[in-house]
Amino acid sequence: MIKKLQKPLLELVLGFLIIVGLLWLGEFLSHLTGDFMPGSIVGMVLMTIALQMGFIRLEWVQRTANQFVKWMSLLFVPIGVGLVEKLDVLQSALAAIVVTCVVATLVLLAVIGWGVQWSQKRAEEKAR
Repeated sequence: MIKKLQKPLLELVLGFLIIVGLLWLGEFLSHLTGDFMPGSIVGMVLMTIALQMGFIRLEWVQRTANQFVKWMSLLFVPIGVGLVEKLDVLQSALAAIVVTCVVATLVLLAVIGWGVQWSQKRAEEKAR
């Protein structure tokens, strides 16, 4: 029974150490560069690079990543509570928030549309 639990537990611990290690490395690199980009994003980029280049095998982090995804909704509870506590602040800025979301969505749609058109045109030129 204990031997059956050892392997999954070791996989979880190894995956956790790898993920947290890359997060810390990302935070460190972010701090070195003047916090230009959030450390968590830098850590995810490092994880992607390490997985793509084969420095980290997917099996090493997959079990832990799956557990994080299963528990992700629980991690949003404190954020939700914080939003409810600051509801008066959100209500006072509601118009600005809505305008920002609408403008950002329209800009994003336009940029993606132009990017797809450019990419298709480029692919057609290469096909000729």
